[in-house]
Amino acid sequence: MPSIHTRLAAVALAGLLVAAQARADVVQLIPGSTFKQAQGGAVRGTVTAETPAEVTVSLGATTIVVPTDQIESIEYQGQPAAMQLGRTNADAGRVEEAVAQYQKAATEAAGKPFVVEAARFGEASLLAGEALAEPGRVKDAVSRLTAFLQAHPRGRHVVAAREALARVQLNAQDFKGAEANLAELAKLPAGADRAAVLKARLLAKSGDPQAAVDELDRLAAAAPEGSPRRVELELVKAEALVAASRYDESETLVRQVIAAAPAEDFAVQSRAYNALGDCLAAAAKPKDALMAYLHVDLLYAKDKQEHPRALRRIEELFRKMGQLPRADEYERRLKQEYPNSPWARRAQG
Repeated sequence: MPSIHTRLAAVALAGLLVAAQARADVVQLIPGSTFKQAQGGAVRGTVTAETPAEVTVSLGATTIVVPTDQIESIEYQGQPAAMQLGRTNADAGRVEEAVAQYQKAATEAAGKPFVVEAARFGEASLLAGEALAEPGRVKDAVSRLTAFLQAHPRGRHVVAAREALARVQLNAQDFKGAEANLAELAKLPAGADRAAVLKARLLAKSGDPQAAVDELDRLAAAAPEGSPRRVELELVKAEALVAASRYDESETLVRQVIAAAPAEDFAVQSRAYNALGDCLAAAAKPKDALMAYLHVDLLYAKDKQEHPRALRRIEELFRKMGQLPRADEYERRLKQEYPNSPWARRAQG
């Protein structure tokens, strides 16, 4: 039986570990992560290194290497309060307030490079999201993302930053810039798959949708049936088929995705129904398109990314049909429920 001194030493050591963890950086993992060295969905310790592929955390004599794609966020010990305020405002859709807080955090965190990088990325990624809806913000977003990539070429956010830049470039039809950027993204750990999907979108937008479809078929063949990646590729392929004016094929593919996914999987269903609406609208079937978008409004409103998109499309269709009171109703709902959404600002414009 352990002596009283041994037990007291063990209690003291446990107390020291608890105190150390209370002062630690907290690496929060993505929901559903199977990373085995986490406790309570997080890894606690001192972040000593960050790369595009992994983050190294030390706790005493223990070193834990966490894959970057398993990380949702990191709360750094001693980070400025503005950092959390930026994240809170961003989650609530208050973009301008969030950008201001991230800028403040980056200034106050001078000498803490990981915190500065996270704050600058938070700022740049929010501006990228705004630029997808507001053409007037494209130049600023591209400038901030480019500056971020130059300042942090080997940081943990570089893959996400290049992906965000590519989406802005594609939306702005800067195909030459997007192609160069995607070539760099493909060289990064965990960047090749993302670059391949975006390259297919580039082909579709730049006038070669058949090449996009061929590339997406190649990628889908290597993805397990029903996997999140397979679903992503099928929905992107549906977009490419619309670009090729192959509306029937696009509709069939999206309906297959809808049928295969559980009805309660709102993340897949909401995106798929919006894709179906886009397909039917492009095929000059406004009433059918309206029904698809209404599915999102009535059944999958908890998806705060896809729901405002659906509200905006419903408003547009009612307006084109001459049903102005219904269009005004949906425009009011969009502004009331998602006042800070880029889709609401589109409606206001």
